[in-house]
Amino acid sequence: MKIQLLVLFFFMTCQIADGQNKDAGHKETPDIPAIKKELQAIYERDQKTRTGADSTDFMEYIDSCNQVQVIAIIERYGWLGMSRIGEHNRVLFAVIQHADSAIQEKYFPLLQQSVAEGESRASDMALMQDRILMRRGKKQIYGSQVVFDKSGNQVFYPIEDEKNVNIRRKQVGLEPLETYAKYFGIEYKLPEK
Repeated sequence: MKIQLLVLFFFMTCQIADGQNKDAGHKETPDIPAIKKELQAIYERDQKTRTGADSTDFMEYIDSCNQVQVIAIIERYGWLGMSRIGEHNRVLFAVIQHADSAIQEKYFPLLQQSVAEGESRASDMALMQDRILMRRGKKQIYGSQVVFDKSGNQVFYPIEDEKNVNIRRKQVGLEPLETYAKYFGIEYKLPEK
């Protein structure tokens, strides 16, 4: 019964957001408090499956519902920056980061523009850029993407110009790769050459 109610709730949420998306070309003044409230709920749903507080069996479905809502917001108002929605700006990134390649590539230029205007974090842009490159089969730039090797160990996806990765990471506000590696249980040392 609980599962049925959960599925029904998410179905209704997706339908409401999808209905809002039908007039996405119409740019109107955003109701900032309502958007912040909606984004907070989206973030909580997004993180529950990623922190073990909810079943990962529903992650794909939850992600797709969250994407419908966030895309509706972006299409209606653009990539809302920190000066308008504060920390909730990061929810736009998180949901698009968890989307498929086509969605990431469509909205990445808006994130780049927002970063250039000082309205979004350069570190978020770096993570999305790495993920897009990885999905294209190209080397990542900032070393943010981790994969499993044949033995089941976590390793960094190949990094372009790896010996200088920490310089690039610092430029976008990311910690050194050696520190980041510890979150994944990876023993890492920069190559000398």
